Amino acid sequence: MKYFSVPADFKTETIDRYEILNNTYDDSRVIESYGNITVRNGFESGRSVEQLPEVDWYELENYIAYSKQKNIDFNYTINSSYMQNKEFTENGILKIKTFLKRLYEIGVDSLTVALPSLIELIKSTNYNFKIKASVICQITNANKAMSFKKMGAARMVVDESMNRNFKVLERIKNVFGDYVEIIVNPICFKDCIYRMFHYNQISGDSIEVSSQASIEYYPHRCVLKRYENTGNLLKLNWVRPEDINYYSNIGICHFKLQGRHTVLKGDPVRAVECYAKESYDGDLMELLDLFDPTTSFRVSIDNKKLDGFIKPYYENENFCKNDCSGCNYCESFAQKCIDHEKANEVIQLAVQFYNDYDRFKEMIAAINPAKVDNLSEEKMDIGFDL
Repeated sequence: MKYFSVPADFKTETIDRYEILNNTYDDSRVIESYGNITVRNGFESGRSVEQLPEVDWYELENYIAYSKQKNIDFNYTINSSYMQNKEFTENGILKIKTFLKRLYEIGVDSLTVALPSLIELIKSTNYNFKIKASVICQITNANKAMSFKKMGAARMVVDESMNRNFKVLERIKNVFGDYVEIIVNPICFKDCIYRMFHYNQISGDSIEVSSQASIEYYPHRCVLKRYENTGNLLKLNWVRPEDINYYSNIGICHFKLQGRHTVLKGDPVRAVECYAKESYDGDLMELLDLFDPTTSFRVSIDNKKLDGFIKPYYENENFCKNDCSGCNYCESFAQKCIDHEKANEVIQLAVQFYNDYDRFKEMIAAINPAKVDNLSEEKMDIGFDL
């Protein structure tokens, strides 16, 4: 049996479509959607507010009630990597507990959480929330998984970097139990140096966006890293619908589709159905984006020509040594499934655009302390006299 957790668009008609899928496929089930309010929200999550559907308390309550009528649960995301330390103040704890009380009263019974401090706070209440440890927890081995289980997590999402390390996934599943979940459609660059810092930036922008430069900085640099060569697209740790069986074989049956930023224009239901059918004939990158392009510069990958790509990872525990300088497997396989002439045209345009229109670099270049007049130490708060 395959169980799916999907991003919420907060539309009842989408829940109706998920119900149809649940009644159509005997071996697959959408068990929950996930998301958070964005109107008058005071608590951080794992997505920038400008990317998400506009949802208030009233709409959330109605959506949850309708979903549960269709036997589909809702998981509330309060999974930021940083909450401005409000959980360590008396006033902050009071606000968080009041917030949790309201969530519980409108029908929320499960939460996705990243911060260990917040997990402890939640477990101290009487609301009996089921806690899912977020992918932001960066659970990469059995020891970390066990630590979060002991802390009170009933479910957990494995760090995406482990998606092709089947022995590690199996060990995690063995110590944690059946409720281990993997994200099937990650689009982040493999071993990205920006990852943790991107989580922190998103946490800050999940309530109020600080600037356009903040929104663009990490996604744009992620695209540039991906496009250093076409083989990088095969290193994004995605899971094809055709390869779900490899995960089922080691006992993993919970699968998450990420993409709360794509649901308003994309088609998450279509994406879920591809995984339910375990087959997709088309551009893999479209599927990973839930059929809503997250960039204007898309390199297409013929999904069906990826047959056999994941097999060596499954059969040989040490196949990937995370040293791409001494391996050419992904680059070689990319020759089979990517039109490199078209890809290189797209890559050149992307590199030129992201380098020419970089708001962060523009801001850095525009600010010159030598030209700043009449600003006191107090105003600048930099710790010394100008």
